[in-house]
Amino acid sequence: MGSKSAGRTLAEHAYAELRERIIDMRLPPGSAVDEESLMRELGVGRTPMREAVKRLESDRLLTVYPRRGTIISEVNIKDLRAISDARRVLEAFAARRAAEHVTDDDRVVLRGCLEELSHDGVGSNQDAMALDERIHRAIYATMRNTYVEATLIQYFSLSQRMWNFVLAGLAPITGNVHEHAELVNAIIDGDPERAAKLAEEHVTHFEDLVRAAL
Repeated sequence: MGSKSAGRTLAEHAYAELRERIIDMRLPPGSAVDEESLMRELGVGRTPMREAVKRLESDRLLTVYPRRGTIISEVNIKDLRAISDARRVLEAFAARRAAEHVTDDDRVVLRGCLEELSHDGVGSNQDAMALDERIHRAIYATMRNTYVEATLIQYFSLSQRMWNFVLAGLAPITGNVHEHAELVNAIIDGDPERAAKLAEEHVTHFEDLVRAAL
């Protein structure tokens, strides 16, 4: 990523960069955060960095200890069930609401997601994970509830990090991502109950994949 995106505050820039590095394991669990080094690398001052750290602590991606400093939170597989339970409820709610509120403009975006799913290029786990996130974000936007969306993004980030943590033990996960085709079509068709059921099943399948890799 590198340079600060246009329109982003320095605090948002620091938050987004650190969040991405924590999720993709460039900043590994249990490691100490060298704030001075990161401030120089990201081109931000102490105040933006502290704001970013505070947000990431709230996201449960960082743990701040009074005398030890700031540590990248451990990945605790024991949390998988709790995270999945929360996501089952919230993802089903989001899918149901998206199917109820979907507009023609939303359908254009969602059909774009289906087009990406149909491409043969979605082959690597990294590509599949990136597409998985784009589809989830499109569904959240279609739901039109920013409060639930913010919570979903937090839980989705925790799931992504867990996914990356066990990725070496996973077979290609493109099949799990391709499950979204049926879900997206249910939303496009305005079928709330089917969309909710498929979203819940998708989270359960994700949980099963992670457990199988342990």
